[in-house]
Amino acid sequence: MDCSIIYYIAYKTGYIQRNLKKKFNTIPDIKVTSALAAVSADDLAAKFRESLEKTDLIFVIGGLSASEDRNVMTILSEYFSAEEMDVTFNKKVLNPDGGKDGYLIKSGDKYIAILPDEPEEIDKMLGSELLGNIDISPDTSVELPETVITHSIVFAPEPDYSLDRLNKSRKTNILATICIIIGVIVIAATAAWIAGLNM
Repeated sequence: MDCSIIYYIAYKTGYIQRNLKKKFNTIPDIKVTSALAAVSADDLAAKFRESLEKTDLIFVIGGLSASEDRNVMTILSEYFSAEEMDVTFNKKVLNPDGGKDGYLIKSGDKYIAILPDEPEEIDKMLGSELLGNIDISPDTSVELPETVITHSIVFAPEPDYSLDRLNKSRKTNILATICIIIGVIVIAATAAWIAGLNM
């Protein structure tokens, strides 16, 4: 089964790709043929459409914690409605670490797995609950010569480390956070002092 991976506003993409490669090395019937990155809702929809045309298994990594208009589930729900794609099943994949849960969706013969962008959480969530619901058996309707049957895992392109650099720049500015906290404390103290004067 050919597989696409879409990293959507995802952190730690290099680590995630290495973990997925290690996991898929144990599943010879899954062949990862593309790894794409999306940074906006329109970009995700375009990459999702491209992946649907080429593969039967799509992993979308990241975007579960984004605001509603950028949330991966909102974008994919709108895509499914616009394209009138029927959903055979939509199962929640529980996150044992307590983070955002993932989802496994089937539409026709296409499987879409949506997972958070934490490498350790993905490792645990790729267990039997998720992969056990995907029919990854090879297509036996077409008989291939023995020499053509291979079980290689292909990752292309290489991990996009530019996304990791972008994600580092998103980290909260500690100084700004401290200033906000001090400001809230000063306002609360001033309000309490004024209330005390009015008594």
